[in-house]
Amino acid sequence: MKNTTVLGVPLSMIKRRELLETIEDTIRRNRCISLVAINARKIVRMVHEPDMKQIIMGFDIFLADGSSVVKAADSVVERITGIDLMEDICRCSKEIGARIFFYGASEESNQEARKRLKKLYPDMTVAGYCNGYEDADVMDKIQRSGANVLFIAKGTPLQEEWIMKHGKETGVNILLGVGGAFDVFAGQVRRAPVFLQKAGLEWLYRMICEPKRFKQIPELLEFRRLVKKEKKQELQKINGGKICKAKKLQ
Repeated sequence: MKNTTVLGVPLSMIKRRELLETIEDTIRRNRCISLVAINARKIVRMVHEPDMKQIIMGFDIFLADGSSVVKAADSVVERITGIDLMEDICRCSKEIGARIFFYGASEESNQEARKRLKKLYPDMTVAGYCNGYEDADVMDKIQRSGANVLFIAKGTPLQEEWIMKHGKETGVNILLGVGGAFDVFAGQVRRAPVFLQKAGLEWLYRMICEPKRFKQIPELLEFRRLVKKEKKQELQKINGGKICKAKKLQ
């Protein structure tokens, strides 16, 4: 699978349909892949925190989760959010042979999310669940459930750290961190309308609905600064190369 990059962070160049086919093939062949959603804030943390970058680089597939990330990529890449991929897997559960385990969030959010998704997609197979607070025996629950897909809603970087540390022990085929997705499907958090998602303004909607997210603005500004700096350096290299070439011709 080809990757492009943003500030040295990889993004997988894959379409949503192709990704589902990859997931189905991984389940059928009884292999294991880990997927991580890459957004602007996560990239900034990877740039400034070597430990964070080391964790993320251990994943197999890197989803371009955010319009700013897509725009900043060195090559064309499709935006695929963690929550959208989660819903795709639930919708196609029977078709791709997915038996899903829901891990994380509160007991209420976990339960309501499963109920809502089961109502939307009756063919979805739920192998088991465990909330993110009473999870001392979560590994045993996952292994006994027969699950081959694991959704982990613990937020960044906890879910990524957990996947890298325990993912292979679970015996599942698909490992995906989904952040606050359970809260969204449980109705505790509202997601931006589709037209705002397509316009690349989902981040603003979330900040308005959850004012505590305004503290993320410095990281978003830092992302823009770093991208502009990198693009400027790339342009200078190109222009410098042309000047050198022109001098040689003279």
